[in-house]
Amino acid sequence: MPILLLPVLKTIVRMNNKWFLTIVLSKSFTIKEIRASFLEYFKSKRHLIEKSASLMPAEDPTLLFTTAGMVPFKDYFSGIVSPPSPRIASVQKCFRTTDLSNVGKTKRHMSMFEMLGNFSFGDYFKKEAIEFAWEYVTTCLPFDKEKIWVTIYLDDDEAFDIWHNHIGMPAHKIVRLGKSDNFWGPAGSTGACGPCSELYLDRGEQYTCFSDDPKPGDEGERFMEFWNLVFNQFDLKENGDYAPLKSTGIDTGAGLERLATLVQGVDSVFDTDELVELRKAVEEVYGVKYAGDNVEPIRVLTDHIRALTFTMSDGIFPSNESRGYVLRRLLRRALLFGRKIGQSEPLLYKLVPAVVKIYGYFYPELNSSLQLISDYIHGEERRFLQTLEVGYQKINDIMHHTKEFRNSEKVITGKEIFTLYDTFGFPPEMTQEIAESEGFKIDLAGFGAEMEKQRNRGKSAWKGDAGALKDITALTRFVGYETDHLLAKVAELLFSEDSGKTEARKSVHEHEVNNRVFYLVTDQTPCYPESGGQMGDSGFAHGKHFNCKIVDTQKQGNSIIHVCEALEGEIAVGAEIEIKIDAERRENLRKNHSVTHLLNAALRKKFGTHIRQSGSLVDPDYLRFDFTHPNRLTENEVEEIETRVNSAIAQKLPVNTQELVKAEAEKTGAVMNFGEKYGEVVRVVRMDDYSIEFCGGTHVKNTGDIKLFLIAKESSPGAGNRRIEAFSSDKACQKIIELENFLVKQLQTESHQIVDPYKDAFEKLQTELQNHIQKSEKEKFSIAYWHFLKKLETQIAGFATANKKALKKSAASLDINETLLDALISQKVSQNDRNMICGTVEGGIPRMKIMVDYIRSKSPDSIIILFSSDSQKWSLLLATTFAYAEQTGFDASQAIKKIMAAHPELKVGGGGKKELAQATGTIPSEGIAAAEKIILENAKKLL
Repeated sequence: MPILLLPVLKTIVRMNNKWFLTIVLSKSFTIKEIRASFLEYFKSKRHLIEKSASLMPAEDPTLLFTTAGMVPFKDYFSGIVSPPSPRIASVQKCFRTTDLSNVGKTKRHMSMFEMLGNFSFGDYFKKEAIEFAWEYVTTCLPFDKEKIWVTIYLDDDEAFDIWHNHIGMPAHKIVRLGKSDNFWGPAGSTGACGPCSELYLDRGEQYTCFSDDPKPGDEGERFMEFWNLVFNQFDLKENGDYAPLKSTGIDTGAGLERLATLVQGVDSVFDTDELVELRKAVEEVYGVKYAGDNVEPIRVLTDHIRALTFTMSDGIFPSNESRGYVLRRLLRRALLFGRKIGQSEPLLYKLVPAVVKIYGYFYPELNSSLQLISDYIHGEERRFLQTLEVGYQKINDIMHHTKEFRNSEKVITGKEIFTLYDTFGFPPEMTQEIAESEGFKIDLAGFGAEMEKQRNRGKSAWKGDAGALKDITALTRFVGYETDHLLAKVAELLFSEDSGKTEARKSVHEHEVNNRVFYLVTDQTPCYPESGGQMGDSGFAHGKHFNCKIVDTQKQGNSIIHVCEALEGEIAVGAEIEIKIDAERRENLRKNHSVTHLLNAALRKKFGTHIRQSGSLVDPDYLRFDFTHPNRLTENEVEEIETRVNSAIAQKLPVNTQELVKAEAEKTGAVMNFGEKYGEVVRVVRMDDYSIEFCGGTHVKNTGDIKLFLIAKESSPGAGNRRIEAFSSDKACQKIIELENFLVKQLQTESHQIVDPYKDAFEKLQTELQNHIQKSEKEKFSIAYWHFLKKLETQIAGFATANKKALKKSAASLDINETLLDALISQKVSQNDRNMICGTVEGGIPRMKIMVDYIRSKSPDSIIILFSSDSQKWSLLLATTFAYAEQTGFDASQAIKKIMAAHPELKVGGGGKKELAQATGTIPSEGIAAAEKIILENAKKLL
């Protein structure tokens, strides 16, 4: 066995003809060291070490959050994707809210935690998993073998035999438990699952145990579970069937904080070293001690700020929907407990730097998000604290009224809960927590009924929620592949009444509509309903007695729903109407949808078949494409993908569609999108041999119709996924012109302050760009020209950065007083809507120009007036940046001419450009002070 590089004392011993690593632990065996020891141990066992995935699960609609260490590997267990190694180990950040009400109350519940895990995908199984676990906890951790117990699933005799006969665990320490305790998974509603075996530590008689025969599974704190070994052998299907996995697997999970509690010999997870550090930060920020009634609120704040910081660093932010609602609930719960220890102003956000400081070394994504997260939490705190006191008083009033005037048991009604939620922003869970602390019950069923009433009152336009339009039954035939206009018959009409309720109508008149929408269902339509990432069509409908605008198209079941507005006249069920789609918008949608297929194919050809579409948006103006890939694309890789796609466009490949039985379609090798549900008959879109996919969207007839494809941005929407935002066709050409114009202005702006040795290189860039601008439209609207502009943009930025350093160096060599210049900048004033920096300095024109460059680099949106003098003459410099001169209309050269004309007695001479001009003159008989006053006052008047 190889020596593990652990931050502890180590010795190698031989027992029963095997080599073991033994560790002598110091008192400073930290969480950091436990993480390292776990990963090093399993690395020595030929496991690939994977970084933690995002808390936002990739491509998994069954989960809101990453709730376990195996979540990123679900597809490996199910056989959908081949793993990079048959053995993997990780430390995975996890987030669960199933026991949120217990967080703070107990010694071990948390919402966010770290999970140590080792995994096998068709490699080793029960015997090796048990051996690894036993060896790690008895040789790498300070556990007494005699205090370790295990549990197994009721009928898992194989696991019993391994523990008893192979490991040597006494039979009475192997406890058989049922499905609720020892059958795990899946993570979500479907996926890998199986029986499990859990390791427990007997913490001793000093901990509570409510049994005469103490053992794992009993109530109390004596036995603490610290590692779960799941033997994955089933795949739970949507219909509830447990199908055998294609190959068995191992999924283990050890909660790091819980493990540290045992290793460090402390009382709770909140006493482990990293959480103690964060807990102390809470005490400092809130000005309270961790004792007595403060213990629960401090635990809640410690847990919740850590969870919020981690989830938000993964791009999940508090909101009113889905994952965001969970985080908003978590944040508001933290504020509720903050109130219990005296919080009356935003404080929680001040803890974000502490979280980043403690955990940033292992989770580097935290470091780049600190300010964003702090600001976001601060804003949420500020808004909610404004209503918290009022809402809290309202709850107290309700409870007081109930005690005084209701003879029945203490219950807060559903309507009261709804009022607190709708008016004061109190989630029902928060109301429940406050109420139960005072011995009240709450009517959640009644609250649900009130929420349903609100939904029925809603007047919002269709957003894909079928609730308000659930009674639509008409069958709509889509014929938009063949035509963009047709005659149809009105099958159903729906309209939101003044009451807010959406009801079926026989007719709708223009005087009823005003600014509201109504819903139109016909027997057939050319309008494509939003699906597969492609936005729904818009267009127009008109008949004998009406005209209206179609602003969106959606689908519900077998019905296609036109969302309409701007009605003129009256429309009625049974009327014959003509529907026309917005042909230009549809054409742009076709191009952007088709190019996503080319992009998907290009990515798979470049990086391999692990590339899978994980999301997309096909908008008429741009496209967004999310795909599975572990690494950021380099600049060269982005260029190569652009070149591959544009090559396919230039080849003018024919685009053909075909409907096939799904089994036959699969034989073609067509790419299917993860998460999409397909029927027995599917539509296959083929772009020659370059791309073939299952797809129901609309497409061009030839890839040449797309003209051009440009990638605007490559980023990550979450761990394991990348996102490309791009433009095609005329929008791509427009982006080339925009970038070209931007670079022309940028070169003009930067050119005035370029110093040696960069002047020649900078002028060369200007000349090169001007030469390209003269080229033909065909040459300009090409991927080659786009790449030239992007490289030029990088070069200009590089020169600008290097030039600033050179300017600073020049200032230092001339002994420029930067403190004086910074003071001048700080005294900037506004006059006639123009910013002005004015002052008297020492030195001649060359020295003053260096000062101007320094000031312009610090304050580019200002007009600079510098005056200097010696015994013979005075000097004046007027300057700004090219961009600010363009913005304000200021012209330094014209200002100098006006000064020369106004004061011939000073014998003024000078000139220059609109962004930089200079003047010199003689000292008048009144002296230098008089010259300074005359010149500066005149210069200021010219602003």
